Amino acid sequence: MKKILKTILLVLNFLVLIVMLASTMAGMVPPSKCIGFSLLSYGYLYLVLLNVVFIVAWLLMSSKWFLLSLAGILVRVGFLPLYFQVGGSDQVDDAENRYLKVMTFNAHHFRGVENTWNFNDSNMLDFIRIVEDEKPDVLALQEYLVKSDTLDLTERLNMLGYVHNTSGNKRGSTRGLVVFSKMPIVNEVCLRSNSKLYVDLLWDDDTVRLFNLHLDSYRLDDTDKKQIHDLSHGNVDSTTGRSTMHKFRETILAHEMEWDTLKPLFDSSGRLTIVVGDFNDTPASYFYQQCRKLFVDSYCEVGQGFSTTYHGVFTGGATFPAFRIDMVLHTSDLEAVAYRRLKSGISDHYPVVVTLGKVDD
Repeated sequence: MKKILKTILLVLNFLVLIVMLASTMAGMVPPSKCIGFSLLSYGYLYLVLLNVVFIVAWLLMSSKWFLLSLAGILVRVGFLPLYFQVGGSDQVDDAENRYLKVMTFNAHHFRGVENTWNFNDSNMLDFIRIVEDEKPDVLALQEYLVKSDTLDLTERLNMLGYVHNTSGNKRGSTRGLVVFSKMPIVNEVCLRSNSKLYVDLLWDDDTVRLFNLHLDSYRLDDTDKKQIHDLSHGNVDSTTGRSTMHKFRETILAHEMEWDTLKPLFDSSGRLTIVVGDFNDTPASYFYQQCRKLFVDSYCEVGQGFSTTYHGVFTGGATFPAFRIDMVLHTSDLEAVAYRRLKSGISDHYPVVVTLGKVDD
């Protein structure tokens, strides 16, 4: 009996290991060719933890089979720093004003953590206090709301020195996808509706190109989120599960198309380029992995801990899996000297603030 149980454990270990390795392949295979790798990429970190459990189990049994999962983790060990960082730096002395400080934030229309249409002035005022404390040079916002019944947020930001702004909104209003800057904006291009834009900013004697992105959303409702929550707890409803899986497939394919649109622009953007925004994808995803071929992830330079940036919940209070999906990437002629993930309940995303300097400085 003991031998049979050990054999079953070994088979399960082997299967989990294969799935974990497959979850790291999304960046190598376009979703349109094989979407399975992209779907598995969402579970990478959890699959690593399962393999760690197997390692511990084999060690407790004094079995050499612990080397199976250990070897698998080490083969793809380069993925771990995309999810967890030790050390890092969250602040820097900028007395000489040599650095560029950028904040990216999906404001969720200042509706708080839950996915409701209620918003209030207190969330907007909390956001103003964050901006006053952090003093970024540039604000790259997604799902931005201009005003409530009593508060004009754009006017307040103007008073704080963010007098240059532009929006991807076709109707001309400063809402949705927005860039606020203390530095002059000398060029602006809206790439698609109000979900992508780039601006050229004057910084000292240089021009910096900043892309503000909000990749296609999964458009998950409470039913979908509950399905994912139940799945993570071993309770599967195949009827609703098919609908949720369809949304994931459609969004993953949309992200591949977005990459095809953005890559030529990235290739031609030249030096001093920053790419920020809500990627709606994990570090194991196809879109992110393609970006990493061109840009440096500031989190990998000076980030700390897991630094998850999405922390949404659904009606009823059950939590939704947390991921790092809000990114600040840059070309190699820039370097990140500080990275901060700011915990706040004014949105289902956390603001990310990164301080960047020129490599040749």
